Amino acid sequence: MKYFLMQEKRLIKMLPTVVLISALLLGAACAVFTQFSSLLKSEQESRFKIAVAGKTDGRLFQFGVTALQTIDSSRFSIDIEMTDEETAKKELLAGEISAYIVMPENFMKLAQMGTIVPISYYTTASTIDISALMRDEITEVVSAFLKESQKGIFGEESLLRVNGYPEAADEESTELAVRYINFIVSRDNMYQIEITGVSYGLDLTGHLAVGFSVIFLFILPIPFLCLLVRRDNSMLRLLSATGKGAAYSAFAECLALFATLMAAGVLLGVCLYAFAAYFDFTLPANLGKTLLAAIPILLMVSAVALAAAELCGNILSAVLGYFFVCMGLGYSSGCMYPLYALPDILRKIAAFTPTGASRAMLSLSLTGEDTAVSLLTVCGYTVVFWALTVAVRRHRLSRGEG
Repeated sequence: MKYFLMQEKRLIKMLPTVVLISALLLGAACAVFTQFSSLLKSEQESRFKIAVAGKTDGRLFQFGVTALQTIDSSRFSIDIEMTDEETAKKELLAGEISAYIVMPENFMKLAQMGTIVPISYYTTASTIDISALMRDEITEVVSAFLKESQKGIFGEESLLRVNGYPEAADEESTELAVRYINFIVSRDNMYQIEITGVSYGLDLTGHLAVGFSVIFLFILPIPFLCLLVRRDNSMLRLLSATGKGAAYSAFAECLALFATLMAAGVLLGVCLYAFAAYFDFTLPANLGKTLLAAIPILLMVSAVALAAAELCGNILSAVLGYFFVCMGLGYSSGCMYPLYALPDILRKIAAFTPTGASRAMLSLSLTGEDTAVSLLTVCGYTVVFWALTVAVRRHRLSRGEG
């Protein structure tokens, strides 16, 4: 107990500096994520503007455009405006619209007779965001609807006329056309949308917030490594002489570091709530559960930092080695990028790394799912790194180093 209190007194002296610097970084991160979240939300809620030019004064064509603007489900994602071709071209080059369509002359009249004249579709080649994919997909869907419905309507009319039912051809083809229209308008009832998120049901903002939180927790002990790296093992030999060997000293140091990190975590949690009120963003409903999930992660981080300090012979190698190992683990476990952007081998091992298990635990706690597997993995790593510290310390004491 005395050795634990002695280590705690050493570590607690650095707590104000660590909390101050961490609070500044946390405030900057909150400001960045607030802007990023608002930009992402505005992009997700943005609507595509498409201009229609050419011969658009026909009664049937105007009826079709009105139906798209008032009945069809595409009205929630597409805005249609009627203009001339020259104006549409200028708006497209200025970025005011996503694309424009030029309707050919006599399009509706020819379509009623079964002849579909190609429609000119113009967009910018430089656009590589999701809107370009959406425009291409919408164009393909509209083309498929038009061709297939045309085949069905005029095919039925031709069959009736050829087989001796000319009086029923017009009536049946009109009825089929109405059925096609009802089918197309109500097409959103044929599928179900499920938003899976980037990982563990979280969107991109949530995924990045959890990922960078994990990296932050792992680099938090770096300032304390300067005190954990020893040049003199006389105190450890004295403890061994009194029957308190490497396991006792390693446990006491790990517990002291954990208590210090917990104190820093509590103060930073208060800062987080203050930043949430200042930047006016809503914290997740399960944030309290997530903060509790961070406790075993901090214990594992303490064991990892202590093992790094024991393995390295000097402060410089301990700090640099620990930092680069943590950043490498953070990258390979999807803390910086979504897992689907990483190679297959990294996706398979991500959940079994210390940072990957921590990310899974925080993410699952946010979504309210079971974190038992991740908790067992985190506890397992805690025991492994503590045992590694004990083994290295016993080896050095047996050789009389320091």
